[in-house]
Amino acid sequence: MLSTSEQWGELYTPKGAPYGSMHQTQCKEQFSLAFTHAITAAARCKISDLRVDDECVDFTVRQVANHRRHSTAMVDVQMKCTEQDVLKDDGIHWQLDRDHYEALRDPLTYNRKILVVLLVPHLLQSWLEMREDGMLLRRIAYWVCLEGAEPIETQSKTVILPRENIFNVEQLLEILQRVGDGGRP
Repeated sequence: MLSTSEQWGELYTPKGAPYGSMHQTQCKEQFSLAFTHAITAAARCKISDLRVDDECVDFTVRQVANHRRHSTAMVDVQMKCTEQDVLKDDGIHWQLDRDHYEALRDPLTYNRKILVVLLVPHLLQSWLEMREDGMLLRRIAYWVCLEGAEPIETQSKTVILPRENIFNVEQLLEILQRVGDGGRP
């Protein structure tokens, strides 16, 4: 495996054009937003961007559709992006600090919340591929709803995002349907 400096040092295209200097954390943030925008647009939904992240929420996905209980549905999303090897047999093992965990498990919140973790390849150059027949965003995202989970006394907790919870168009629409019907994601 390459070191961080080898992955994020001076990068050039095959023809010698330099990549920008945006920090890897910002690249992951922007890529995960693009990934989510693609899924949300394909689901005919929209993203409401939050200007202040004081609730451990990065954005809200909104849908207008006739559900059993509501004519609109929304879910708040805490988005993470990593190239780390966190995928195990049972799912993504993601460590949350206490504040994020408590905010995501809060059973009294009005808006439903999910945690989404996007896995990307180790090499930045592998995140995106363009061909005549389409654009490929690599790799995959998983989600979990922690609402109502047990409180913790420690400073962090490792949560598991099940392998079957793939953050894609179909599952996003199912999440929004459950919320629109008055349930949990």
